[in-house]
Amino acid sequence: MGTRQFNDLASEAQAGWSDDARVVHRAAAESYRAELEARQELGRQLAGVRGSRRMTQPALAEAAGVQQAEISRIERGRANPTYATLHRLAAALGVTLTFAPAAPSISED
Repeated sequence: MGTRQFNDLASEAQAGWSDDARVVHRAAAESYRAELEARQELGRQLAGVRGSRRMTQPALAEAAGVQQAEISRIERGRANPTYATLHRLAAALGVTLTFAPAAPSISED
């Protein structure tokens, strides 16, 4: 008995989808990719500021009252931190936390 690849199974399932289902899937996939990219960018920014302050993750964890493992997850783009966590990290680093709206992107196929 052979092993089937996920992409093969997904392609077979999608073959029966309506046009509307394909549009919704594309939009959801794009939204998910954008969220992952935003998390990675946040992590790069946090690591950059922390590095410029010559702080280790354990030192930042102690100063901010946030677990070091959570800081590691944020910096690797694997976490979904709360506003309170981000605020504590920013305060411990002596920076201002700013949120800017992302430019929406719409693509038509």
